[in-house]
Amino acid sequence: MADGPEKCEDLESKPVEEGKVEEPSAEEEAAQLREKLLRLTAEFDNFRKRSVREKEEYRKFAVEQIIIELLEVYDNFERALESAKQTDDIDAVITGVEMVFKQFTGILEKEGLEKIECHGAEFDPHLHEAMMHVEHPDHDENTVVDVCKPGYCLHTKVIRPAMVTVSKKPEE
Repeated sequence: MADGPEKCEDLESKPVEEGKVEEPSAEEEAAQLREKLLRLTAEFDNFRKRSVREKEEYRKFAVEQIIIELLEVYDNFERALESAKQTDDIDAVITGVEMVFKQFTGILEKEGLEKIECHGAEFDPHLHEAMMHVEHPDHDENTVVDVCKPGYCLHTKVIRPAMVTVSKKPEE
């Protein structure tokens, strides 16, 4: 640490006479502030570029753990296919495929995927996409009577709405 008072590097004053201090001119101060602004702008630009690179790197490897888990399912599907080619026991093949399917759905559920249950529910445009309307005397109007393609939520976000058939009032 220095013995004397610390000086600001950017806005350093110049001593003129004993006891008097000359302030920097407006042009000098403006030049120093411009230089400081250029440095800060460059630092911010570098920070922004680094953040984009880090985000891209994170995105690339964010799915690594789920891919590792899905590789087990992939291997089991390969084994099931090879086994199916070599056997005439259809029940054993079905059992094997069901086991792999259960493993696969378990991984997806663990990651927060939920199937939207909608058969018999009231039509909700946030969860369902109506493919067609049919007259159905056994159901109230706007009730889901058939599911053409299931929908899914990831945690609380709908990532694919269910494609459904919706009941309408019978025409008289």
